[in-house]
Amino acid sequence: MNIRFLETFVWVAKLGSFRAAASQLHLTQAAISGRIAALENDVGKKIFERHGRQMRLNSAGKTLLHHAEHILRIEHDLRQELTGPTLLRGRVRLGVIESIIYTWFPHFLAQLQQQHPDVEIELTVESSRRLHDLLKRGLVDVAIQTDPVIEKGLRNTPLGRFSLSWMFAANTDLVLPTDLNQLLNEWAIVTFPRYSQPHLSLLELLESKGIMTEPRIHFASSIAAGMQLLQTGHCVGVLPTAVFNHKAQSALFRVAKHLPALTDMHLVASWRPELVTGLSTEMVKLSLSEMKNYSAHNEFAFAAAELPVFHL
Repeated sequence: MNIRFLETFVWVAKLGSFRAAASQLHLTQAAISGRIAALENDVGKKIFERHGRQMRLNSAGKTLLHHAEHILRIEHDLRQELTGPTLLRGRVRLGVIESIIYTWFPHFLAQLQQQHPDVEIELTVESSRRLHDLLKRGLVDVAIQTDPVIEKGLRNTPLGRFSLSWMFAANTDLVLPTDLNQLLNEWAIVTFPRYSQPHLSLLELLESKGIMTEPRIHFASSIAAGMQLLQTGHCVGVLPTAVFNHKAQSALFRVAKHLPALTDMHLVASWRPELVTGLSTEMVKLSLSEMKNYSAHNEFAFAAAELPVFHL
């Protein structure tokens, strides 16, 4: 029984369609269909039932899935024991929120190139809600964002957190607000998209202070757009402080430390483990390591308590 066909079968079973499995394995749908047909011929039974565009396991398929995962795990362990640690190769589809791009991601790429030069990155920068959808649909392999993705077959691990601050343009000639009520009456707030963690942190703070005033909020889908809004004047940002902690940004923006503290923005790595290449799991390990290194030199970033050990 062909190991690659078993791997294909497992991905179709987990993702629910030939199309999603084809995207995951970088194959055509025709190739996926051919592999499944060959596998069904080997076992002598149909293993899927088609429901519209969804492929669902029948009783024979469920039995095969149990054994296929076991076989792939043994095959992976055997190769590791015989050959030892090897350089990874292949393509991994990585989805990240923009705050990561502005902080430790450049060093992540440098470490990836040094440790695994044959790995290719297909990078998507999106909001957390969008990355959740892409991961569930099998269109990204790893999502580094702000909330766990609740879906069968997916793993989540905390990476750490970024502090949130009230950010102002450094060159403003306006008198800064001295308290929260004055800020809400005279200034507009700039933050990430509606119901993102920074937005929810703001709403949580207002509720805790008993403030019923509806704030004026500009929702910016990118950090660059948020920075432009801050520089227009009479705008204050509820944004991750670490993003502004580079020399170029720190000269343009400053933190209002006298305003009430905001809840930190948490970071989570979510992924669907593979039984053969281990690429996604390795990306998560490297992300955890880089978050830890970054937080050691940045007072506005806090790594998760310890790096968990992952097993395929």
